[in-house]
Amino acid sequence: DPTLDVGGFDARSKLKILMRLAYGIEVDEEDIDCRGITDLTTVDFDYAKKLGGTIKLLGVAERVEEGKIAAFVSPCYVTADDPLFAVIGATNAIEILSKNLQSSTYIGQGAGRFPTANSCINDIVALAKGDSSALPFNPSSGDQFVNDYQSTFFLRIKYEDKIGITRQCGEICEKHDVSIHSILQNPVTSRQDAAFVIITEKVSLNQIKAVCDEIKELDWCTEEVFYMPVLREDWMR
Repeated sequence: DPTLDVGGFDARSKLKILMRLAYGIEVDEEDIDCRGITDLTTVDFDYAKKLGGTIKLLGVAERVEEGKIAAFVSPCYVTADDPLFAVIGATNAIEILSKNLQSSTYIGQGAGRFPTANSCINDIVALAKGDSSALPFNPSSGDQFVNDYQSTFFLRIKYEDKIGITRQCGEICEKHDVSIHSILQNPVTSRQDAAFVIITEKVSLNQIKAVCDEIKELDWCTEEVFYMPVLREDWMR
């Protein structure tokens, strides 16, 4: 059953542990915004390729301001020159960003019979030998978890072709203080089943959710608006 993987739940469990290690903060998994890959379509990858990148399922935690930590699991747009671009298959990667180290990336096999068996046998042998190690977790930091973050966002909107769609999208974005960076649209082959993409400037997740909720109520919008963050602020480099 691939649900834990494709739903992003396995990544969320790992992210919870990493947040405790990195920030000394204990978070209930259910509080972490989690969106897997089940809503992705070939259209999303087509547009990502046109932008020069691809899409990866990532778990991200960051200090958004002093004393506040945000986290999410979601598909993310990454550029072709990003260290995470080439991570495929059963390979896992952890990237750590810090003031002194800048960026450090750790890559290795995260699944498969031999990597899994190796880790299990190591633990069994350590228990049999009575090995012990220092507690890996830092003391509780007192930082607060906040379920909101800021990013550039990729919105894919499926629609039935009509006049005034771009204007209405612009008005809704303006209403919620969301600035549009660009709009991408492939040639329309079916007026009843088409899609275009809006790339926003950096805004909050809650602003994007409000925009998506309002757009999906319009008569020409044929399904829920798909959104995902763009991983890097300098994605246009």
